[in-house]
Amino acid sequence: MLLCCLQASVLMAQDFSVSGKVTDEGNSPLSFVNVLVYEVDTETPLKGTTTNEDGSFILKGLPAATYTLIFSYIGFEDFLRTIELSSNKNLGNIALKENQEMLDETVVTAKLPTIRKTAGKLVFEVENTSLSVGSTMDLLKKTPGVAVIGENIQVKFSSPVIYINGKRVYLSSSEILSLLENTDAANIKSIEVITNPSSKYDAESGTVLNIITSKAISVGYKGSVNATYEQAIFPKYNFGTSHFYKNKWLNVYASYSYANKKLYKEDENNIRFFQPDEVSTKSIWETYFNRTTEFYNHNGNVVLDFTLDAKNTISLTSNVSLTPKVDYENHGHSLIYNPQRQLDSTITTLSYVGYEKQNLTIALDYNRVLNDKGATLSTSANYIYYDNDQNQSVSSDYLLPNGDFLRNNSFSTDSKQNSQIFTGQADVSSELWGGTFDAGVKFSSIDTKSKLDFFNTVNNNSTFNNALSDNFNYKENIYAEYINFEKEWEKWSMTAGLRGEYTDIDAISRSLGEVNIQQYFELFPSASVNYTINDDNSIGISYNQSIHRPRYESLNPFKYFITENNFSGGNPNLIPAIDDKITLSYSHKNKLFFNLYYQNTKNALSNLTFQDNENSTLRRVESNLIKSYQYSFDILYYDSLFNWWWFQISTSTFYLADKFNAFESVQQSYKNDTYGQYIQTASNFTLSKDRSFTADLTTVYFSNIVSGSVYYENRFLLNISFRKEFWDKQASISAGVEDLLNTYNVPVSTKYYNQDNHYFAKPESPLFKVGLKYNFGNARLRDNNKELNLEESERL
Repeated sequence: MLLCCLQASVLMAQDFSVSGKVTDEGNSPLSFVNVLVYEVDTETPLKGTTTNEDGSFILKGLPAATYTLIFSYIGFEDFLRTIELSSNKNLGNIALKENQEMLDETVVTAKLPTIRKTAGKLVFEVENTSLSVGSTMDLLKKTPGVAVIGENIQVKFSSPVIYINGKRVYLSSSEILSLLENTDAANIKSIEVITNPSSKYDAESGTVLNIITSKAISVGYKGSVNATYEQAIFPKYNFGTSHFYKNKWLNVYASYSYANKKLYKEDENNIRFFQPDEVSTKSIWETYFNRTTEFYNHNGNVVLDFTLDAKNTISLTSNVSLTPKVDYENHGHSLIYNPQRQLDSTITTLSYVGYEKQNLTIALDYNRVLNDKGATLSTSANYIYYDNDQNQSVSSDYLLPNGDFLRNNSFSTDSKQNSQIFTGQADVSSELWGGTFDAGVKFSSIDTKSKLDFFNTVNNNSTFNNALSDNFNYKENIYAEYINFEKEWEKWSMTAGLRGEYTDIDAISRSLGEVNIQQYFELFPSASVNYTINDDNSIGISYNQSIHRPRYESLNPFKYFITENNFSGGNPNLIPAIDDKITLSYSHKNKLFFNLYYQNTKNALSNLTFQDNENSTLRRVESNLIKSYQYSFDILYYDSLFNWWWFQISTSTFYLADKFNAFESVQQSYKNDTYGQYIQTASNFTLSKDRSFTADLTTVYFSNIVSGSVYYENRFLLNISFRKEFWDKQASISAGVEDLLNTYNVPVSTKYYNQDNHYFAKPESPLFKVGLKYNFGNARLRDNNKELNLEESERL
């Protein structure tokens, strides 16, 4: 009897936890669901929490007793669950049922953006906030840790892999830009900036931007149309429309966008060529170059989600991108001086490039709930067809200083690239040891064929040049598998995983007479640990290893000519780069964050610039660096300074170093390095009481940075925009200016040993933008808009 009493007293004194995962009836996770715990026959909750991004929750510190749990969320019926708690309990998967009557009466109130930060990951919560306006591209420009440089998105000085709802986007960089510019920020729930991805992500994903869209919460139809006009030197137009329909068993999303743009760019290029002693000047070339680009693009996306029953769903996704016209017209004028700065000769070059491309992607996904504890099975199959036809003509006139004609050199090229990609994968997720265990396998097969025909032109007669023509075929198979485990307990949380990938490559270039065969297996570990010191402070550490495979066009040895003396080309002998990253993090009151970051990359991939002093040519070639590394100290702070002013600032004090082979110099290698500073600020101002009139002010400052062999000088960016909503937020108009001060275009130089060249590229700037948007249908709907998880097409 005494023993039983002692056991009972110990049991009563011990605290336990309740955990689980909340989803909708379609098994989509629901975040920010209120979870309240009541003791029996009481009306005041004992404890409460809200669900995380993945729908999970945990309530700790509950004594053994009988409790009632109430789950509540806007648009859903309350769910009650009574439990007897005598040990830690996992409730598994809890599905909430939609409440149509409540939805009809719901009024969503805007809230402030929030940031959640752990080691190696930042989550920017923006749903129903003042930042949920404009396009997703506009939203990225305000996201901490994301730098948008022209049309390039960067995280920690590298291009991140774009995911939407955990699915990798399989479009080229220009097509991704079009997609994000035509995706409404109002449909975005959060943006995850992941510098140290877990093993669930492809090993190719060194850094990740995972864009989470809102989930469907109501049946019905809604749609929108939008148009954008941009003006710098030339006008640019963009039109888009999206439509969404949902009933109890089907979600349909369809979108279409059309872009018609004319771009202008100037470039000042200066090269000092050396004598064989690598010290004395041979000649100085000054080239003034301008390019006019005209293109238009069609992009369509369709998503069909079928709910077969409570446990089974199927999704069919298709994306079509057609670019029937891209024309580059390049004009170059080169002045050639002797070492005494006396004009020797001039070269006038006209270069024309035209191409068209097609990109078709189809994906089929199947998901099944395996048991009541939330275990799931997911499978997917994807197919990509990519076709690109390009032709180029170059004509150069050589003239004496007085303008007398010396000679003409003309040539043309016709090239074709066709790529077909297939991927298939299967993933399992289950509760294990109080945490979540994930495992999966993936297979991808890539077959790309490229052909280039080179023609010399004399007196308008073209002659095929076999020596400079080429056929390049590339085949790649990747077999991958991974395991990952995540768990939270008391003040700790951890993630640990391992991914293995076996790669088989077979590439052949006819002109080079080379066959590049590679077979290799690599393991990629990842881990993170976070400790909550108290309610205001937490610390964490994370580690990740990843791989960067060459883009297919980087392996292609074909040359693209600006002038006959200035060209770029690929390298079929490239090998993958291996990346190791470590992050130490500290968080205070979830508003002030500090990071120590270190990254080391073996065989890093880069585009290096070299001048051939003997033949007086400048070339850019894809290369493997010997070593690349960086470390930084990062600070992020955000807060609502006033009820009308939301503000965030992020800074990074960094050191960058790239070491590479100096192919055109006697010395074997060179290290290009610098210390620098990055500062980004974003302000959102509410200019009216009803919050229908807002303004955004964004600034970005980059001090000197290096990339491969080149050195970038300081740059500063100032963007400002205004937005006004009408008719109960059904319509809106926005206007703004990017690079208002015209200070973001900077000189770029390569200077070491016998290499001395620089250029100053000046695209159109500043850029004025005005946009119109109109929403119709049921505005309370949330999209199932998503993209395709096809990592290989990212390398097209």
